Amino acid sequence: MIKNFNVSFISAEETRPVRFRVLWPHKPNANECVIDIDHASGARHIGASDVEGQQVGVCSLFDQRSDRFPSAIPLTDSVYRLRVMGTIPEVRGEGAGAAIIDFACAWCRQTGVEWLWCDAREVAFGFYQKMGFDFVSGPYQVPNIGTHRMMARKL
Repeated sequence: MIKNFNVSFISAEETRPVRFRVLWPHKPNANECVIDIDHASGARHIGASDVEGQQVGVCSLFDQRSDRFPSAIPLTDSVYRLRVMGTIPEVRGEGAGAAIIDFACAWCRQTGVEWLWCDAREVAFGFYQKMGFDFVSGPYQVPNIGTHRMMARKL
């Protein structure tokens, strides 16, 4: 069942509990769920909350081109990277992830970004494909996490 979620920009610190629970449970605690560029210029963090105001999904956006596959997107095009996206298991399939992607893409388009890309986990390939992302690399391994592929969406 698709539900309504409130999607908005949040602080990097507000992403940590969902990052810990969904993406990095192997870390000691939520305070360790930090990315070195969380506070970089141009960084944006997005959260989806339920009707009670509980954060149920998050992602972060960075003004960053792929180091692993630099030519996957034309070098003359403006890009943003989608990272550390996740939704808590209780709301999967209810539209929180889609609402986050829609919000992120709308913001990117408004700011002149032409592509949104991510390093997608194997378990999320189908979700990103449904959201309009295409594979732009073969599979590769991320230590402690598993198989990934670069995916991108032309905005």
